[in-house]
Amino acid sequence: MPSPSCAMVTKTRTGGIPWRLVAVLLGAALCLLWVCAQLALQPSCQLDEERTARAEELVYRLQQQTAATRGETEAKEEELQRRIHELEQQLEEARAKLSQLPPAAPAWNNAGPSQGAAQLSLPDPAAVPSSGVGSLRGSSGRSVGSKITEDSLRTLASSGAIAVALIVCKRPQYLKRTMDGIFRAQRDSDKFPLIISQDAFDDAMTRHVESSYVETGLAYHMHHTHEANAQSVASKFGGGKQAKGYVLIAQHFGFVMRRLIDDFGFGAITFIEEDIEVAPDIFSYFGAMLPLVRADPDLYCVSAWNDNGYDTLVEDPRLAFRTEFFPGLGWMMDRSLWDEVRDRWAEAYWDEFMRRADVRKGRHCIRPEISRTFTFGEEGISAGQFFKQHLSRIKLNTEQVDWASEDVGYLASASAFEEYIGGEIRAATETALAQADHAGPGPIRIRYDDKREYQAVANKFSLMKDEKEGIRRMAYRGMIPFAWQGHRVYLYTNAWPSMQ
Repeated sequence: MPSPSCAMVTKTRTGGIPWRLVAVLLGAALCLLWVCAQLALQPSCQLDEERTARAEELVYRLQQQTAATRGETEAKEEELQRRIHELEQQLEEARAKLSQLPPAAPAWNNAGPSQGAAQLSLPDPAAVPSSGVGSLRGSSGRSVGSKITEDSLRTLASSGAIAVALIVCKRPQYLKRTMDGIFRAQRDSDKFPLIISQDAFDDAMTRHVESSYVETGLAYHMHHTHEANAQSVASKFGGGKQAKGYVLIAQHFGFVMRRLIDDFGFGAITFIEEDIEVAPDIFSYFGAMLPLVRADPDLYCVSAWNDNGYDTLVEDPRLAFRTEFFPGLGWMMDRSLWDEVRDRWAEAYWDEFMRRADVRKGRHCIRPEISRTFTFGEEGISAGQFFKQHLSRIKLNTEQVDWASEDVGYLASASAFEEYIGGEIRAATETALAQADHAGPGPIRIRYDDKREYQAVANKFSLMKDEKEGIRRMAYRGMIPFAWQGHRVYLYTNAWPSMQ
């Protein structure tokens, strides 16, 4: 009899599926699955590879096209800059030709504020530079487009030119706007040569000045190196970054005065900072006012700025006044003032220095009713102080006034000005501040007490509220003139002469 174990084995072999056959079938199935998977996946992988190759080729082509486009753009920019320089030179040549034509008769009514004022004998305006259409060829003998040299500047200075000092630092985009306005204004380049004085050596500013104005013969370029004692001087004023900034600015102005007056021999300087836009007649204005400054010891500067020059407070582009306040923001000085302050020039805050009693010495500045400058410098060492609420609202004159043809005799002396303005005030209707809104037609005068009432008056008319060295902005002996709602308004105090 077979053993139980042998019987069980025999039953398994004869009565069921052999296990070896099952193993073979499973192996075949796995092989079949692997083959199917390979057949299914291979086309997909090849497709992905092809797509990747095409994407890489497309990226390469785009890179090549971008590089080519960049090169073309740079070439076009270079060509555009070259063309701009050529057009600027052609413009100067055209101006030179126009300057040979006889001046056209003014189209405006020439009846000015000097009617009824004393007619005074003034120096011949031809003795100082007068306004004219720009030219790059003149008494200096310099050809169009040639660089301005130190020798050519000394020649111009000896012929009576007024140096136009551009005070710049590191805002080339601001300077471009300023220079564009200067080139639009009527200017004889031999009578008002441009000198760009750069504080320190900012690369972007240096490149802009050299390529745009020096190489084209439009301006002379000089650098002010920061003085070693700037930080120690700043410690007297708090020692902070802003204090040092004001020290550097004051030192820069002093450097310009020494260089242009002491070294080059200029008799007068007009200062324009890199964030100032100018009116088309600014050089005509400065040229006509310089004889007054030189003839009258009671004048020590001419400013192109009106601190109360909002569009709502001005109306006459041919009107100017005397003021005891130093306005700055585009101004002119004679070398005689430098002779006074050379050895004690401001250590910082140079504009406050100009307002000090020991510097002003009771003298006046001439300023226009409508500003001949506009400051757009919201960024800078002053951090845009008062810009949005005040400076940005000042109106810039847009009319081309021939100041050489205007009668400015009423500005020639303090007595002449007081005779003229006193007559205007006396002819105005006396009006209380509370009744100003209901005043009849014509000029009005409003008497006020400076200490008790000025803030209310300033609020009423939107005038600047502060004072410097005890003087209100744009005031002359407490009298502040302006236009308002169709009226000519004269604010005055007890300091003004009798109304009789």
